[in-house]
Amino acid sequence: MASLFPPGHGPFLPEFSSLLVQGPYPIACLINLALSFPNRSVIILSSCDKENNGNNSLRASLRGLKLTGKISAQVDQVQLFYPPTAAHLALLLSTLQVIDTEKPNTVGVHDTSTSSIYLPHLLKPPGPALVIIHEPSAYFINATQRPPSSSSSYLSLLIRAISLVSRSGASLAVFDTHVNDLEMPVHPNPISHHMQAIAPLLANYIELIIHFDSSGLSKIWKDLQSIEIPELG
Repeated sequence: MASLFPPGHGPFLPEFSSLLVQGPYPIACLINLALSFPNRSVIILSSCDKENNGNNSLRASLRGLKLTGKISAQVDQVQLFYPPTAAHLALLLSTLQVIDTEKPNTVGVHDTSTSSIYLPHLLKPPGPALVIIHEPSAYFINATQRPPSSSSSYLSLLIRAISLVSRSGASLAVFDTHVNDLEMPVHPNPISHHMQAIAPLLANYIELIIHFDSSGLSKIWKDLQSIEIPELG
């Protein structure tokens, strides 16, 4: 079962179709969640290649786990991509297709000259169990400007991601430290306008939301700890 903690060190998550982890979460939570699907592939789409290209990067963390040997097979199931922009992220999500290559294929763009099929990112059944989007707010926030239009684009991107991932039969998990910094204008006019925080709106679209505070805990997570979920045998 899915968990943000290593086996035996924390409660399991309830089943979810979409999950948001916000606030200053430990990066290990993302990796633990990815590795809690041992028999299915997991896709991670991260915006943070340039910011975290040192030893603390996701790629370096996964490489280090693979060298331990104990869970190398699980690490092999994780595919990591770094879309450079939100547009690249949306494009990659839209090209994910799960197709049985052993059967005749009716999906794709046929090249009549070679009778081949062009599929940008082909996934063999059963397809990914989980798609993780890491720090999507980094596409819309920089140190000098946080335009409201970009914040509304964040919401649109997330709604689109939920739709595209569900089409592939996978669950979606979003890990985002700075989503609480995003706001967008509501009914702006020349005289005044009201700014609406993005984070509260996400509850309308995302099934399970976990908020980490500065202590690393959250009310929702404390509630999860009180749920009796049997451990795997």
